[in-house]
Amino acid sequence: MLRKPGTTPGITTPAALKAFRQHGPETLSDLQFLENWTTRPRYTAASVLRAGQIRRTNPDLMHDITTSIRQRGK
Repeated sequence: MLRKPGTTPGITTPAALKAFRQHGPETLSDLQFLENWTTRPRYTAASVLRAGQIRRTNPDLMHDITTSIRQRGK
């Protein structure tokens, strides 16, 4: 699949893109997870623990992603 240069598949919010550029491709799955969690949370034990751990270590990132997704939905 072709994609625009400078874009990342599965990441849509500016905050997640910024974090991806700063920290590299090893953060891709966590960033995709946060965006999905914000729009459609799944309350399994594993997903709740993962979201909580990421949220505790990066509260500003979680806030920025949540804000971006809510603004996009308006």
